[in-house]
Amino acid sequence: MPPRCRSLAASAILALALAAPAGAQEIIPLEEVRPGQRGTGLSVFAGSTPERFELEVLGVWRNVQPDTSYILARLEGRGLERTGVIAGMSGSPVYLDGRLAGAVAFAWPFAQEPIAGITPIEAMRGLGAVRSPSVPGGQTVWSGRLQRLVAGELDRGALEEALARLAPSPVGGSRSGLQWVTSGFGPATRSLLAGALGSVAPAGAAGPGAAASELEPGSAVAAVLVDGDLRLAATGTVTDRTGDRILAFGHPFLGLGSVRFPMAVAEVITVVSSRFNSFKVANMGPVVGAFDFDQLVGIRGSVGAVAPTIPMQVTVRGESERRMEMRVAEIPLVSPSMAAVALLGAIEGNADSSGSEGIDLAVRFHLDDGEVLETRQSFDGVGSPIQAALHLFAYTGFLLQNSLAEVSLEAIEVEVERSVEPRLARLVGAHATRTLLQPGDRLDLLLTLAAHRGEEFQRTLALELPTDLPEGGYSLLVGDGTSADAARLAIERAEPVSFRQALELLRSLHSRREVVVLGVFEGAGLAVAGEVLPQLPASIRSLWGAAASGSAVPLRLALAQQEELERVVPVQGLVRIDLQGERRAPLPGPDGEPAAGPPTPAGGEAG
Repeated sequence: MPPRCRSLAASAILALALAAPAGAQEIIPLEEVRPGQRGTGLSVFAGSTPERFELEVLGVWRNVQPDTSYILARLEGRGLERTGVIAGMSGSPVYLDGRLAGAVAFAWPFAQEPIAGITPIEAMRGLGAVRSPSVPGGQTVWSGRLQRLVAGELDRGALEEALARLAPSPVGGSRSGLQWVTSGFGPATRSLLAGALGSVAPAGAAGPGAAASELEPGSAVAAVLVDGDLRLAATGTVTDRTGDRILAFGHPFLGLGSVRFPMAVAEVITVVSSRFNSFKVANMGPVVGAFDFDQLVGIRGSVGAVAPTIPMQVTVRGESERRMEMRVAEIPLVSPSMAAVALLGAIEGNADSSGSEGIDLAVRFHLDDGEVLETRQSFDGVGSPIQAALHLFAYTGFLLQNSLAEVSLEAIEVEVERSVEPRLARLVGAHATRTLLQPGDRLDLLLTLAAHRGEEFQRTLALELPTDLPEGGYSLLVGDGTSADAARLAIERAEPVSFRQALELLRSLHSRREVVVLGVFEGAGLAVAGEVLPQLPASIRSLWGAAASGSAVPLRLALAQQEELERVVPVQGLVRIDLQGERRAPLPGPDGEPAAGPPTPAGGEAG
């Protein structure tokens, strides 16, 4: 067919595609697709109106993934010979013989020709035919995030791994035609996202009426994970529309099956050509619906539907104050990393520099049953913003992914106090004014600390010993709240068996702004069903030890006291002070003889 005839035929196909009433678009079965067939596609290259490109079918790539085949085609027109397949074209509808064939889904980096993989429309229209459940969290309680959270082990790699899981899996070394975009984020946060997701482009906000108010085949569309003052989304293209139902992308977004996240319109400013991966520069428009199904061959949603989100407010105070309002997609496997990224972006948006600084973090989690969980922590040094984000990531991850109870978050409130200089003091030593003590004695502890710049200084803490202080060896563990919590929970190894117990544990945690003193002595006990039973008689311990349930954990040490003291600056370090307890001499009786002491418990074990 002469080029001019092909162009006229393509124009007719385009007119049919755009003029057909909703739900009337005929499809071409995969078995009718042949090499050499000519067709057209639709995508937005500038503005919000879909424009036509052309293509030639190279063949069908069969059973590349389980029960999934793809059409391979060479794209033409709209500068595609120069740019290659453009990130943001995911979902661009392709028509053969006037019938809808499928969606542009992927291409290969550095390819010298614009060859695209196209997902057949038959597979996409089958989205949701077999319902798959939403993926649960499945995190273990103690050996997983909660244990690392208590120990203060904030792993940046865990956040990067969680973000990397958002990137679609490639097909045969290809890259999806998806384009990640951010709005309002600074370079450091975009760099973190780009390292995990690949190409991330900054996006602006579409002006009034700039983005298409009606989504149609070929329109730019965005799957939104963070909305509000900061936005993070993946942009692609609408493949098919039947009434209010939308099919898009031609490949998975998160691959989570039945899951809901917001759908927004977008406006394309221009296309940036790159040998590695050309992409669309876009402005994001308003949310107009929600996606509700996400599988290997694409995503499905509805215009006018509403996806659940978690309101998140971040107030950052320093030389100035700024409050940011966001909404994070409510997806248990995704929300923790999105909350962390939103916090990091908010801190960066208020920062005057990226140097060493101090951060005091306070978070209030509003749970679905009306309860509120509060946490506070302090961070110092060059990496303090990312440490604060990791702290939020760990808490949110445990709440949404714990295996004890299904939890919904009604809102997250975050307050950040920034200091231009680190304030952390290291605890380098401690000693008591005396070491031989009796129950109820008052004792002074002398702490030696090294300031941020290395200058040492001393502080005195007054401590009152328990009135039931046992006789014999008694040790004090003195340190910052985080280190002391880790030591306390290593001594009292009581794994929570209910969400209520887990909440109590989280509420018991301290920050580095507190100096915590633990009094420890040798006292055999048990941890049973999340509760600590210290100083049990041997007979009771043996009964539990003989039980077949294996639910009892033997304890060698016991805590006699825990004292907290708020400090002006954060502290880091843990030291031990060894003391000796002795029984207070009994007062003389009426006849001058010593009064009788308390009876010894049955079994011969004191205390």
